[in-house]
Amino acid sequence: MKIRAETPKLPVTRSTDTRPAKVENKAVGYSQGSSFEGQAKPALAKPATPLTPPVKSGPVAMDSAASKEAIQTTVDFLQQQNTPTVSQLMAGRSTVVNRADFAPRAVEKDDLGMTHVRMDRMSEGVRVFGEQVVSHLDKAGKVDSVTGDVATIPAGLGKSPTKLSAQDALAVAQKDFAGKTDREPTTERVIFKGADGQYRAAYHVQMANTTDVGQGKEPRRMNYLVDAQTGQMLEKYNQMGGVSHGHGADHAHGKKPSLTTTEPSKKPTDPSTEPATDKVNDTTQYSGKVEIGSTKNKDGTYSLEDKSRGGGVETRDALNRDPDTDSVTNKGVSDDNDVWGEATDDARNKDAVDAQYGAQTTYDFYKDVLGRNSIDGKGEKLISDVHVGKDFANAFWDGDKMNYGDGDGDQFGSLTTLDIAGHEITHGLTERTAGLQYRNESGALNESLSDIMGVGVEWYASQKNGAVKFDWTVGEDTYTPNNGDPTDGLRDMSNPPSDGMSPDHYSKRYKGTQDYGGVHINSGIPNNAFYLLSEGGKNRTSGDEVKQGIGIEKGLKIFARAQSFYMTPTTNFTQAREATYKAAQDLYGKDSVEAKTVLESWSAVGVK
Repeated sequence: MKIRAETPKLPVTRSTDTRPAKVENKAVGYSQGSSFEGQAKPALAKPATPLTPPVKSGPVAMDSAASKEAIQTTVDFLQQQNTPTVSQLMAGRSTVVNRADFAPRAVEKDDLGMTHVRMDRMSEGVRVFGEQVVSHLDKAGKVDSVTGDVATIPAGLGKSPTKLSAQDALAVAQKDFAGKTDREPTTERVIFKGADGQYRAAYHVQMANTTDVGQGKEPRRMNYLVDAQTGQMLEKYNQMGGVSHGHGADHAHGKKPSLTTTEPSKKPTDPSTEPATDKVNDTTQYSGKVEIGSTKNKDGTYSLEDKSRGGGVETRDALNRDPDTDSVTNKGVSDDNDVWGEATDDARNKDAVDAQYGAQTTYDFYKDVLGRNSIDGKGEKLISDVHVGKDFANAFWDGDKMNYGDGDGDQFGSLTTLDIAGHEITHGLTERTAGLQYRNESGALNESLSDIMGVGVEWYASQKNGAVKFDWTVGEDTYTPNNGDPTDGLRDMSNPPSDGMSPDHYSKRYKGTQDYGGVHINSGIPNNAFYLLSEGGKNRTSGDEVKQGIGIEKGLKIFARAQSFYMTPTTNFTQAREATYKAAQDLYGKDSVEAKTVLESWSAVGVK
């Protein structure tokens, strides 16, 4: 059953979050934050009552007065709803929501002045795995709508004793993981809703090894849901996004589309970031001449670290580490004269220059186009490791940083291209916002958002750097480097089936278990919806036409807003349609052409 706002709204999206979270077994109830002065006052006039200082866009500190006030407003709103859905939510108990039923996770204010409160659902002091409520407050601080889909939980699942201990559940997961980890495993008691719709007492165990890769070893960040009474493995999946599916499928070559960009000469919003100096003398492999900046060391050398963007942008050498013999995991990248990519430089530095430029450009794209300060909204440092593994033909986000393989020289060259950098860093953005689970439709949305923002980074760079050519194909600069065709790629957003495996319509979606339920395969469906939204055109399967696209920049803003505020960890395609529609209404108006085109583009790919 669904929690709704008082006035009719779009259907709310369902939530199952898998991001690690420390569960505070406390009530949500906060007293109203006391008002205090600190805001500039009109000349010669004193406000009749104290004013709460304005909060800039971005994450709001959870212990701040503004955050507490927004949380309290949300709780009050939920408690005041005497609708059947809420009374059913609390079946067998009170007809109103208890303050202990939700624990605040994050509060964020956006550029429109709206505030979004994301809360985990609790039952008897235990977190309900992934279920969340997200309230959306207007400029006046009133609840505009609420996102969330919850069902009745049987009493006793949170407080009743379990036959298994946390250590027992960990042992079950360790047996399946069958290898060493590179970080401490975590185990949390949760209430888990299985595929059969039934809630069970369970343990959520996370185990990972993202360091020992290459030579047939893939990075893993495994999530295990273990029944707390029987020890049965209820579910398991790998929360590991990479640009390539990595499952050995015969991936045919996608072709670059003929470019018919709606706004070929339109510049990104406020492209204010310029090179730190007038010189543009650093050389990349994929993006021509650039200026990447650096940090000067005490010995007169320079390190590949830029401290001018947020918390910094740094690229390191992962040394093609052999996990069986090498203990050192990375080292810094340095240069003698601060001219990077020269023919006389260490050949290993070439990939690092591209990775650094890719991360810097992605940071600038987030700031200038999406209005976001790095992946966490607070300037989080972006770290990239190159030369990961041996002949490793993939790139991935490991929860903390980007990792780029050298490729195998056959299917892949070096994976440090601009669109792949944007793709991988966006996995981090998704993890810090919607937290989309990497399986089934939510996983396909996770991959699609990375593809969308990856081509967005390439488009953004093409407006500032003449050596960068924008297209709708992902990974074309690195894929099959020796076949003589510079136009093939991993995925083609304008024509997903051209890769031989990706559908462009929901009726043709992959329904199997490979590729975590088709996260790379089915990403073609939302990818094509985004292309049609931006460019217009016909879907090849349905023949449905979007007559006029709204341009890539508006499309990027809409999908990014939906990602940050209206998607949740198990958002499916239909809910993504709702989320992007609501985001377009926020940005451009309830009856805007942009909002209507969002619906047209999803309908064209069979998502209704």
